[in-house]
Amino acid sequence: MRTAHLKTTTGLILAAAAALLLAALAMAPAEAHDSLASTEPARDVVLDTAPASVSLTLSEAPLNSAQLNTSILKITDSADRTLSGDTVLVKGKNLSTAITAGQPGPYTVQWRAASSDGHPIEGTYTFTVQTGPATATPSQPAATAVPSASAASAVTSGTTPVTPAPRPDDSNALLVAGVGAAVIAVIAALLALARRKENRPHP
Repeated sequence: MRTAHLKTTTGLILAAAAALLLAALAMAPAEAHDSLASTEPARDVVLDTAPASVSLTLSEAPLNSAQLNTSILKITDSADRTLSGDTVLVKGKNLSTAITAGQPGPYTVQWRAASSDGHPIEGTYTFTVQTGPATATPSQPAATAVPSASAASAVTSGTTPVTPAPRPDDSNALLVAGVGAAVIAVIAALLALARRKENRPHP
């Protein structure tokens, strides 16, 4: 009888501890998914002419499936005309696609991929192209837009890393650790109390 009572008491203690641990885990920050590490062209860069391709580098290699269309790169110009095709080349952590020249102004890059943990990740960024596609004819060459002095000073080339996506807030990590320690202390105290009661001589 005494052993059965001890087992019942121990089971109740463990159930209460499990409930406390679940509550603590619910307060813990979500695990960080993969993020965008860099782009080419770089975010917000100003270019003289349109690039031949756009590529992204993720923090981890994505899960890719051409059949399910899990990796997407869509580039549009200032006239909202799609400049990219349907083919996205995935090589390691890199996603890239070829594009055609569009109208001058901001180019918008919309991307989507399957994170290495299976969760979808996506985003949007822009860069600016100052000169549109050539429209020259035999009788009249195409006019070339001349950038202003202020715009010319903003022209940048090459690839620069973008600011990594912010990681989840872990400001409550100490709170979670404290709750875990408290749960362990409560379990130890309740077990000791239960054993002490069981060891008392009964009248």
